[in-house]
Amino acid sequence: MPFARSVLAAATIALVGGTALPAAAIQLTPHRANYAISLDGSKPANRVNGADGQIVYELRGNPCAGYSVQLRQSTDLATEGGQVNSAVSTATWEDGDGNSYRFRVTNTLNGETPEEADGVAERKDGRLVVKATKPEADTIQLGKNVMLPTQHVLRLINSAEQGEPILEASVFDGSPDAKKVYDTLSVIGRGMSDPKGLENAATSGDLAGRTRYPVTVSYYERGAAKETPDYIISFDIFDNGVSRNLKLDYGEFALRGTLISYEALPKEECAK
Repeated sequence: MPFARSVLAAATIALVGGTALPAAAIQLTPHRANYAISLDGSKPANRVNGADGQIVYELRGNPCAGYSVQLRQSTDLATEGGQVNSAVSTATWEDGDGNSYRFRVTNTLNGETPEEADGVAERKDGRLVVKATKPEADTIQLGKNVMLPTQHVLRLINSAEQGEPILEASVFDGSPDAKKVYDTLSVIGRGMSDPKGLENAATSGDLAGRTRYPVTVSYYERGAAKETPDYIISFDIFDNGVSRNLKLDYGEFALRGTLISYEALPKEECAK
């Protein structure tokens, strides 16, 4: 899922070449999901003693009207130097074919003046072109075979359903500076529907009995010399696009996101 990359990662949901997606139809469920954030105790943390916070993720739309995503993430870190608060707010719209995208991303650290990215992206002659208004007015040519966030989600689900364990893709979501592209490597596990170990929110309503796939996505800044990823996001994704069991690995520490509530939102019919 396209979770914003907070200032802690220096980069949601967010969640991948720009060719047309398979036609059959993967139906993303409009929904609102809430996740409780905590420090991941399975990974040694460098100078971070605790974490608390929340992610609220909301997806609406369909292939005809396009998909809108709103994400809010607030994280409080207890560090050796004191308390640190990071707040991320993302609002995006993407057309159903992955050819048009609007984005607004706000990052705030300790309540100070926020960093903002704002603009639109359009695919022209196969190339993704971004016209940004923030952090500064600029036009950026990102080239071909760059995917948008919902495209990535759909491609991940399609690869999972086809039994393809690896997906490599370049992704643009607007954060953090309206111009950065990440090369991603996704490792996809086998599907499962066993409810054992699931949160209550993941066993009721239209999630009950659904197939889900474990996914790990590593993000590498395009053109950087580093061989290690900037950060890694792991999660289980259901075949309707809902995610659970989040792990946001920032290198020096990692956060967990536990699904605490899920609500399917009204669907709009689409003949596409």
